[in-house]
This record gives sequence, C-alpha cells and structure tokens, in this order.
Amino acid sequence: MSIRFVDLEKRFGDNVVLDGFSLEVPDGDITTIIGPSGSGKSTCLKTVIGLIRPDAGEVWVDERRVDTLEGDPLYEVRRTVGFVFQFAALFDSMTIFDNVAMGLRRTGELDEAAIGERVRESLDLVDLEGVEDKMPSQLSGGMRKRAGVARAVALRPQYLLYDEPTTGLDPVTVTVIDRLILRMRDELGVTSLVITHDLESAYRVSDRLAMLHQGRIRWVGAPEAIRDVDDPAVQGFIRGEPELWEEAS
Repeated sequence: MSIRFVDLEKRFGDNVVLDGFSLEVPDGDITTIIGPSGSGKSTCLKTVIGLIRPDAGEVWVDERRVDTLEGDPLYEVRRTVGFVFQFAALFDSMTIFDNVAMGLRRTGELDEAAIGERVRESLDLVDLEGVEDKMPSQLSGGMRKRAGVARAVALRPQYLLYDEPTTGLDPVTVTVIDRLILRMRDELGVTSLVITHDLESAYRVSDRLAMLHQGRIRWVGAPEAIRDVDDPAVQGFIRGEPELWEEAS
C-alpha cells in the first residue's frame, strides 16, 4: 500500500505550482516534503483527498486513482486518510469532544457509547486526557494541534497527512509534536506524509526527505544524506543561501 503522485501539473492562473511532480510514499514510512513557503507543498498534499484537482497527472492511494473520483468512492478514500491541518482547523463553536467525534458520527457505524470510547482513546494517544468538554479557545496552540491529530486518527486511518505541523509553535512544543508524529507511526502503524519548511523537525521525524523545487521533486533520500548532496537547489535551501536556490535550474 502506498500513496503515489505521477507527473502532476497544477497552475493557479499564471502561477505554475506543480510541474511534473512525482513521488511515492512507502508503506509504514514517514516521508517529508521540504521546501520554502509557496513552493506547492500544501497543494500536492490536498490532491490526496480531492480538495484540489491536478490539471494533469495521477494521484493514487493504494490501487485507487483519487484524482478521477467523486461522491461515495472519493469519500471511501478519505476515510482511510487522516488530515492534520496547519492550524488544526477545529470548529470554535464545538467542544473538543465534538470536534474529535465529528467524523465518527458522520459514518454512522458506532453508537454514542462507542464514539465516546474512541474519542477518549484518541485524546489519550495525544496526551490530552480530560479536555473533552473544553472549547478550542481554552487550549494553547500546541494543544489545539494535538487535538487536530486526535481528530485525524479517530477513524483509525491507514495514512496521515500533516500540513506544516510545527508552524507557529515554540521549540519545546515543536519537539512534542515531532514525538507525536513518530508515536502515531509506531503505535497505529500509519503511513505518514509530512510537509514542512522546518528542517530540524524534518530531520527528527523522517525516514525519507523529498526536496521540492520549481514544482517537482529535486532529490529524495535519507535525512542523514542530504547535507552531502551536490545540488545547488538542495544546498541553497538547507543552508539558507537564496542565491544558490534561485540560480538552480
């Protein structure tokens, strides 16, 4: 089982975001796409669950081509994929319990007692015991992020997608979130795709890194290998040297 992107192309007006983007996310691994803000990382992530359609190319989840699906078939794929949004995307008017329970109630497969048990299990997984009756506004940014992870795993998906999971967090909370990403892989066995421009976080959590440059994957490999890559785009990004990045073609 895997997620595969094959020659994706996507533009918004005159802005070419993806241009021949191809990548495979191996089963059981944490694959992290790195690149600067605005480079198309979130766009490729959202194609996995049909929030954005590519102009060309293919997106596969297991043996299902997602970019051609609509209605119930697309919903069935979405049930296997948990999405952790950049700013948690919790509903402010709902308690944490109801936020986490939302997807479970939508499926109609569990009664309220079973939903309550699953919600508490999911919150326990992210070390948020006892917050069920609180509103999102009563939680810190890091706690809201963890509640977003709990909601994403409540349906026990095969895949987890993380959109900039450490953005806006202090260094201590970043480490908490990094450990949580590893914990979800180890305890739930999920395959994870992370997008970030936070290199230190990427080094800590990733089995593989993929460098996005000019709409396509420039390099893929183990985190410990990236510093030795002889590529100006890769070195320009990881060393923070924009001249190298901009000159790379």
